[in-house]
Amino acid sequence: MDTQQTTVCPQCNQLIDITGLAPGASIACPACNHEFSITPTFDHYRLETLLGEGGMGTVYRATDLHLDREVAVKVLKPAVSNDRKFIANFLREVEITASLNHPNIVSVFSCGEFNGRYYLVMEYLGSRTLDDDIEEQVQLSEADILDIGLGVASGLNFALQHGGLIHRDIKPGNIMLTADRTPKVLDFGLALTPETAERSGEIWGTPYYVSPERLEQRPEDFRSDMYSLGVSLYHALCGHPPFDAKTADLVAAKHLNDKPLSVKTYAPYVSEFTTYAIMKAMARQPAERYASYDEMIGQFEDAKRRLVTQPARHHVPQVVVEEAAEADKRMGCIVGAAVGFIVLAVALFLVWKLCIGTV
Repeated sequence: MDTQQTTVCPQCNQLIDITGLAPGASIACPACNHEFSITPTFDHYRLETLLGEGGMGTVYRATDLHLDREVAVKVLKPAVSNDRKFIANFLREVEITASLNHPNIVSVFSCGEFNGRYYLVMEYLGSRTLDDDIEEQVQLSEADILDIGLGVASGLNFALQHGGLIHRDIKPGNIMLTADRTPKVLDFGLALTPETAERSGEIWGTPYYVSPERLEQRPEDFRSDMYSLGVSLYHALCGHPPFDAKTADLVAAKHLNDKPLSVKTYAPYVSEFTTYAIMKAMARQPAERYASYDEMIGQFEDAKRRLVTQPARHHVPQVVVEEAAEADKRMGCIVGAAVGFIVLAVALFLVWKLCIGTV
């Protein structure tokens, strides 16, 4: 928060400057040494704890003091708030987003401006995202990945059909996961203009999930989001992004020039159907991806229907080896029996010839 922030000590009512301190941080009153947690207010929201920070802004768990309910408030950074073109798009798209009611889209309650900073108010779902699973190296099952893909694709399709919205920033950090693991798309209405992207570093900071057409600043449609979703699912399933390098520029160059390794390179236990479903979404050219979200959802649903319960990952190679050994053993018995039969037949034939010659 750039403007001066103050709070009052609950013990002695001393006014304390808390500018720059994060909500929820503990401080000691300089007058009476009483320790308490900071809860500054922003407009009519009391900011309770810091949830996260990115190139576009900072997200807080907050209390709406007018309605006495828990919400999430995203305060845009000054560089974004001062971009008039971006704010015009932001206000228009937030209005559309607020009208969207879908189980896989984070609900938007309102937006506004306070002390020169624009902000967005959303439903509070906790702070868990798909990015947290990746960072913590959580072992996601194939079924988990398919459910997340189906949910996100469904939400994106709903926004496209009912508001003409393209997200433009699909990544694991923008896929919220509720307590029951329902995926919800976050941050509709925060689409980046090239100018804003350059200032915020949002594209070039972590371009793991950015479509080739966006990197080349070519016209985008929904298939750009589709590509980003495919890459996000690939990363979560494989524990490794399809393209990686030491610098953001090199990662971007790989998106434009290299062909990603198959999902099975890192996750050989994954079915052919799931592998195909994800790799098609990640096709280099938009025309080679799915023609619609309905087609994509259908492919993911088909993969899920065909999915059988997988054995534990560390057992898979062992089971394969054992099955192969059993097959070799059975084949050896068959071959041995056949050879024995032939030898016996030859021996009997020679004995018969010998007897005939004697006679």
